[in-house]
Amino acid sequence: MICDDGSRVPVESEFRAELASFPAEAVVKVVRREGPGSRPAARNAALEAGDAPAALLMDADLTFGPGLLVEHLECRKRVGADFLMGARVNAHSPEATPWQRWFDTRAMGHRRAGPFPWKYFITGNISVDPAALLAAGGFDPAIESYGGEDVEAGLRLWKRGAVFHWEPGIRVYHMDPVTARRHSEKMWEYGATGLGYTLRKHPEAEGLLGSRWVKPLFAPPVSPGTVIMRLACRFALRPGLYRRALAFMERHGRPGVGFTYLSVGACLMGLTGRRWMD
Repeated sequence: MICDDGSRVPVESEFRAELASFPAEAVVKVVRREGPGSRPAARNAALEAGDAPAALLMDADLTFGPGLLVEHLECRKRVGADFLMGARVNAHSPEATPWQRWFDTRAMGHRRAGPFPWKYFITGNISVDPAALLAAGGFDPAIESYGGEDVEAGLRLWKRGAVFHWEPGIRVYHMDPVTARRHSEKMWEYGATGLGYTLRKHPEAEGLLGSRWVKPLFAPPVSPGTVIMRLACRFALRPGLYRRALAFMERHGRPGVGFTYLSVGACLMGLTGRRWMD
């Protein structure tokens, strides 16, 4: 199933030779949407048009072996998972940067196979039950900018009782050479759009990505520790300090906690309207 999300050249024309090369038993359907494009709406359209009991959600900048679909299907059957997430590897070459190696430790990172929480529901190597996902409302088309439509959908699925399974042995390889600076830009956009929207829509998600630390200084629940953390956050999120930290990490690539500061800090700056890029 392919959703052509308003491309200038229709998929059937641009990839005519590739589509014709599929074996006869492989049915390829194309759903076309007009307009400026919407990642959540395109995903919903593809899910609604399909009729398979499982769907594999991927990104366009991933590479993987020919057995990926079989790996997902066999693991889903073995563990009884409706939502199965595999690993997305950034540091897959000897030339991997310190930032790429750090990124592979985030979220589920190197944790053992097993259940994982909704806040790590990330599309990019995850197979889902389309009917269950659509029954939960699919992906929210209100999240049109970078990031968060998958996490927000994961929260709604979790509230409906869904269980998510992590299988690090099912691997794909991220081919987009995202730098620390580009990641900071993307996280700022996520904080300013998808994260803010999710927190407004789901008050129970308060605290996601440290969002509790940028609330007003004495907003409840309040304690001496909370006030200290909020004061520290105000200091850490000064744009000048952030820019100097980014320049240092780009030059030296260490320590790893510096990448954590850049990632979470950019997100919280976006959430609060601060701009480090100016």
